[in-house]
Amino acid sequence: MSQVERDVTVVVPFRDVQNFFPEFLDSVAVQTAFARAQVILVDNGSTDRSVAIAEEFAARHPNVDVVSQPEGRAGDARNMGMDMAVTPYIVFWDADDTVPERSLEVLRNTIVKTRATVVVGREKHVPRPVKAPWHKYFGKSVKTVGSVVDIPDLIHSASCWNKMFDLDLLRSQGIRFGTGTAFEDAYVSIPALLLSERIALVDAPVYEYRRRGDGTSVMDTIWDLPQNYADQLLMLEYLAGMRQGLTPYQQETLERFLIRSMQGFLVRAPQIFGEADCRQLFERCRALYWGITSEQIARSTNDTRHRIPYLALHFADFDLFYRPASVLGPVHGREGDLYVDYPGTSWGLPLTKVSSVPAQIEGMTGGQDGTVVLHGRFSVNGIPDQLLAGLELQVWFERSGRTLPAVNHGQAQDGPAQRGAVFTVTVDPGQFPAGSFPVRLVVCTRGRDVSRPCSVSPALNHQAPVGGSRGSARITADGGTAQLVVESAPH
Repeated sequence: MSQVERDVTVVVPFRDVQNFFPEFLDSVAVQTAFARAQVILVDNGSTDRSVAIAEEFAARHPNVDVVSQPEGRAGDARNMGMDMAVTPYIVFWDADDTVPERSLEVLRNTIVKTRATVVVGREKHVPRPVKAPWHKYFGKSVKTVGSVVDIPDLIHSASCWNKMFDLDLLRSQGIRFGTGTAFEDAYVSIPALLLSERIALVDAPVYEYRRRGDGTSVMDTIWDLPQNYADQLLMLEYLAGMRQGLTPYQQETLERFLIRSMQGFLVRAPQIFGEADCRQLFERCRALYWGITSEQIARSTNDTRHRIPYLALHFADFDLFYRPASVLGPVHGREGDLYVDYPGTSWGLPLTKVSSVPAQIEGMTGGQDGTVVLHGRFSVNGIPDQLLAGLELQVWFERSGRTLPAVNHGQAQDGPAQRGAVFTVTVDPGQFPAGSFPVRLVVCTRGRDVSRPCSVSPALNHQAPVGGSRGSARITADGGTAQLVVESAPH
């Protein structure tokens, strides 16, 4: 096939991937559309056999070129490959992953048929699958929309390897990868999605992303390395510079990405940085998120724990950001929901609403005089564990007419992996009718008391009943909810 007939460029940056490169290149060579592809392998500083592997592959295939960009990172290498491309369409793949054999054909046929400028395919993560918010948009046939605002969660698909781009879109809009930085994909994928006037989704597996798990991938250490925080913030500030040229709906979609992409970094920053460095990050983030509504932040974050940092940014409360336990008060109840007690205005209500109160019955022992003691653990999402000891607790046994006081023992001390606080409640089976009663933890507040169902530790599934002469009790699970099963003593 002549150069003129080739219409897709495959750009592959690589560096020290000799253990994965042959498998990846094999998956490229068996592509059903391989003959119509221009493949550009870009070395960016390999010190192992990766260059030799690439050159051996190129020697067998006339449509493969090997070039070098030794001073840069993956973004620099991808930009170099993009500058060399002479085809109308382009994909960017990584040398330590693999590609299903029809990927290039499926993406190419879809972009030609739909006249889209971005095509997004389904990706597979190995060894563990990952469920992403944009996966819900895929169907059994190709889905085409005029703008990413029609499927706004697609904005979170920031990686480039599951996409095919119209090269003219990238060049005409000046879209290029970030250089000398991590998270370089987002510099291309996010602007392309925002500026594209036709996007196609194809429900076919077009990429297999390998999570190495050996500490050498960015995702293996994403929360641990201070440089990742700097690179992530730099990327978001770059994207925020697009706001002025976007429509209001596009701006709102971009804000979803700006918020969601930083939430994990913000909640962990106080454990990574000293106070001075954390304050610098805090001030830059204040400027980045200023003017975004609390409703938008609540929609774009996982839970209360991830929303508290944005509350701190809005109110310029660095202590709330860096040492929240020194600022927050006890929770309060309102209309069946719990709220983090923070002395702000009504602006912050969507961010202070507690998203979950995980509570679990973990054990059951015999008490005095034939009683039974239930041992449990609980937490309140958004509340530091050290503040949990100040909460008054009860346990409500539905349908029994019994609500009993619980002893809150405070923060768990049984190992760093154990979170939350522990509680106990003493039950006299003789005071209950025979039957099964759902167990709910009640948090008593200065507003209204709020209850949440308790789950059951798997260790309790096969525990024998506990009790004495006045009856016995055991804990079972019904649909994930703890049930106190009381059996009356025979008379």
